[in-house]
Amino acid sequence: LQISFWEWVKQHPEIPVILCEGEKKAACLLSLGFVAIALPGIWNGRVGKQDFDERLHPDLVPMAQAGRKFIILFDHETSSKTRWSVYQATVRTAKAIEAVGCECEVALLPGPEKGVDDFVVSRGVDANALLTAIIDDAKSLKDYQRSYRAKKWGLSKYKPDVTINVKYLSEALCIPELEEKCLTVPELYELEKEQLFTPSIKGHPPKKESTDSGGVDSDKSKKSPTFNFPKSGLVVLWSDMGTGKTELMRWWRDQNPDARFLNNGHRVNLLKNLSDRLRTAMYSDLGYTGLAQAQALSITIDSLHKLNTQALIYGCIFIDEACQYLTHLLHSNTCKQHRAAILEVLEYIVYNAPLVVLADAHMDDLTVDFFRAMRPVGEVPYIVKNEWKNGSRTIYWYEGSNSSALVAQISAALMQGLKVMVASDSKRFIKKLEKSFTIKYEDPNSDQSHTPQKWRIWSVHSDNSGSDENVAFIKDITNAVKNFDALFTSPSLGTGVDISEYHFDLVFGVFHGVSQTATECAQQLYRYRPKVPFHIWVAPRPPFGYKDTNASKIKERLLQTNEMTAFLLRIDRETGKRGAEKDWALEAYCQIMANRHYSLNNLRDDLRSLLTEMGNTFICMGSDDDDQSLESLKAAAQALDHAHNSAVAKAKNITLSEYRARQSKDYLDPNEIFECEKFRISDSYGIEVTESLVEMDKGGRLIRAIAGLEAILAPPEESFTDPKTGQSYPTPPTIVTQKDRTERDNLPLCIDWGNYSARWLARFNLGLHQILTSLMKGDEVTADDSTLLKMTEIAIHCAAHVKAILGFTIPSDCKPIWLLATLLEQLGLKLTFRKQGKRGQQVKLFSLSKEELEFAMHVIAHRVEKRNQKENRTYYAAQTPAAYSVNPNQQPVSTPPPNAIGNSHCQGEDTTEF
Repeated sequence: LQISFWEWVKQHPEIPVILCEGEKKAACLLSLGFVAIALPGIWNGRVGKQDFDERLHPDLVPMAQAGRKFIILFDHETSSKTRWSVYQATVRTAKAIEAVGCECEVALLPGPEKGVDDFVVSRGVDANALLTAIIDDAKSLKDYQRSYRAKKWGLSKYKPDVTINVKYLSEALCIPELEEKCLTVPELYELEKEQLFTPSIKGHPPKKESTDSGGVDSDKSKKSPTFNFPKSGLVVLWSDMGTGKTELMRWWRDQNPDARFLNNGHRVNLLKNLSDRLRTAMYSDLGYTGLAQAQALSITIDSLHKLNTQALIYGCIFIDEACQYLTHLLHSNTCKQHRAAILEVLEYIVYNAPLVVLADAHMDDLTVDFFRAMRPVGEVPYIVKNEWKNGSRTIYWYEGSNSSALVAQISAALMQGLKVMVASDSKRFIKKLEKSFTIKYEDPNSDQSHTPQKWRIWSVHSDNSGSDENVAFIKDITNAVKNFDALFTSPSLGTGVDISEYHFDLVFGVFHGVSQTATECAQQLYRYRPKVPFHIWVAPRPPFGYKDTNASKIKERLLQTNEMTAFLLRIDRETGKRGAEKDWALEAYCQIMANRHYSLNNLRDDLRSLLTEMGNTFICMGSDDDDQSLESLKAAAQALDHAHNSAVAKAKNITLSEYRARQSKDYLDPNEIFECEKFRISDSYGIEVTESLVEMDKGGRLIRAIAGLEAILAPPEESFTDPKTGQSYPTPPTIVTQKDRTERDNLPLCIDWGNYSARWLARFNLGLHQILTSLMKGDEVTADDSTLLKMTEIAIHCAAHVKAILGFTIPSDCKPIWLLATLLEQLGLKLTFRKQGKRGQQVKLFSLSKEELEFAMHVIAHRVEKRNQKENRTYYAAQTPAAYSVNPNQQPVSTPPPNAIGNSHCQGEDTTEF
């Protein structure tokens, strides 16, 4: 007996049903293989009155069998009023669903497209995979309610103890000497006093698109209440940039000269700036003895583990940019090696300090929760909210698919003799931009009438921010910039410095959505305090696809992967899935990741919402591109790549001891970086370092891929049986399990584990070992090969595990060849094909590309030889230990470079295709 589609769905309550707005959206989802039901409006999934007889709509009840999951997927809204209505409708519909015994989750479109049908059309061939990821990432009702509150800028869980509205915090404290000092700072440059640089057709200025009345009259702050600065406890300063938070702490230092004071931060530039202003010793100028004896100390979070906690109790701990500080603490690679010790020291000193002060312009609940967990039980934070907004700027907003139109305006501004500052989240973009102007000046074919003189351009990024020249430049940046026509900055100058005096006529922002969230982008833009126009372009969508925004699922997948690795290492599952981290630290780690992903998934919308909230006025500049600027950036990118590859290949050879010694330095000059990169590549591949090899290496990506290939090619050691399930599992090869054991021995926190064994098992269970063994013999496969079809079936069934462990989304219509090619690409290999058969009946036969395979096998042979040599050295060292003793040359205090040695110059990529 043939049954209808919906009767079949009724018989399978394990199939989730998506509720969306309107028939077109439901049809779109159905065409992609999802079961979807259209609601005629967001409120029409339920009937009745709230808190009286509200219930699930009768038409949905037949589908509401026990165990059924409903997923609500409404449109993406930008209006705060509409979003509030959607939120209310979603929560009430979800409660009606749960009331009948079903499960309900909420999936959120990242934008900027409004409906799911628009989203699918806009994303093209990637739509199915992205939509699958979004639906897999759906939140429980509880998580959705929590995340909705978290979207409000600032604190929502905590209520301020005092709310003020002053230009400088000192005004509310009624401290005459401090207020007088703050008021001696030159007045901010007012927009109205200068003619705006408006890149529009003469006589036709752009129409103002939106305004916000959130700004405050800059001539005089409104009358506000006053408050006494607490003598103890957890104090939270939630106040905009440039409102005297540092001066307030300087006053505290003056009032308490005998109290031990610790200024802890996440960027060296921030620390150096605050160290001077707060009159503290800088950690990098001291040895271990000096650290213990310093009465007032500024130290980075990376080096906090070097403090002797038993001897140190501070009277006050000050943490500026607290939200970014917390992100760096839990997520940065530079803290990875000592993260557990850093957290232990931080908890000790925060708990014992009488006074802890957190400051941030964009303070959030998560940061306050994290530090509260380290304070004495029952302590309530004292929160000062300053409503004064350093906004009132005109923002020219560029909607193009790339940044070329804005780059053209940078060039036009310089040609008109204007001074400009450019902030970007991409180091590579800053380098490209600087190079493009150099090429333009050097090119004999360029129009010299447009370049009458060479522009004086200064750039600051992670590769040069630690140089003596830049250290001096940043220390006196307000005066130093007066010697330049343009300042180009990456996130290395994102916090800790202020340019308070008027010099630049315009500020440009170019953000690619790779690493910096909306609040971090705003921090970069507002480093320049005078109120001049902003010109901003943000990538329309993230370059690396949709990222998970569900903190609960992020945590669940992390622990599942840890547990599987522990099982494969023959460690108890329960004890092996967690490290030494405390619950509040793990929760914060997952929540930070979810919040960052939310912002990066649609940075264009998120940054605009934040800047609107900050009281700025927007002028839309359209979506046109500039072909000439695009070609200029392309040429600059090619020149940069060639110069980098050539410099590495020609660099001087260094020894292993020299390489290791350099890894503890704060800063390496360009030649030292090239020499270290050459050593790493030579040591990794075992062949002569040429320009082509440097290009292939891609900053270490290729060698990591080949390491994965070596692992999956190695046969499993043996099989063992899970006593709980009776299922048999292969034991990963020793080269894999040894890495996991080493990490677990040396990295106490589970958030830092690589879980290589789980990754190996995922590939093995997909059948990749068997398929690769066949392909390496020279065999060919077709799209309908039985082993490939089985691999695809397993991947679709275990899509969530593939996403969590291997890092890519399996679309519901996953194609076998696409899946195989994706897995091989992760291992440094490629597929090639030939056609066989008559015209119209041809079949593609796929095989491994010989060039990549031969290269990978040569590298694997080199890796095996290195391990054998190491084992021999270890054996002989055990026989004659004195001959192999090591006396490492280490500096007493050091901070890892902002980017680990050996990272590619491409770090901080932009979204252009070159």
